Amino acid sequence: MYQTQAEEGVRGYSDRLLTVVANFRNSGIPEGCNARGMAGKSKHGEVACQIFAVIDPATYTIDRIGFRSRGCLAMTACASQLCVMAHGLPIERALTITVADLKRTLDGVPTEKQDTPAFAIEALHSAIGDFLLEQGGLDLLDTIAPCDRDGINCLLCEHCSLRDQRVDWMIDHRD
Repeated sequence: MYQTQAEEGVRGYSDRLLTVVANFRNSGIPEGCNARGMAGKSKHGEVACQIFAVIDPATYTIDRIGFRSRGCLAMTACASQLCVMAHGLPIERALTITVADLKRTLDGVPTEKQDTPAFAIEALHSAIGDFLLEQGGLDLLDTIAPCDRDGINCLLCEHCSLRDQRVDWMIDHRD
């Protein structure tokens, strides 16, 4: 985790968000990681989030989860808080966590950082998608975690590991 964008003070950051940054948890790759995803952008400075998880193949529950982030305080807070929210959940429940849910638990993010919760959510979706592709291929992925390619979260992401994995899978398994 490191910051690539110079912050101009902490104006606009909620006390809750700053507390999460000061006491972030779940940094790094958990031992036994079997799911990884990334989402972000690199125009005008890189802001990205990677989510790593250990998902139980028998129960599809997120047993352990970690993150790496780069960019800004808001990205670190969103990644850390999302890991706290998703830990212990079945993947179908974790997929229902929204940008609004994440922002609410942080008491908001600054106006100019509104993309950071979307990147965190998409990185989680990508990690779950990575796991599902390994478990049952594209059909299982599309059943449990279909992509919303025209959704605002997807469109915000210049880089999405799940989008790349879907394309690779389709190329590798074409007739």
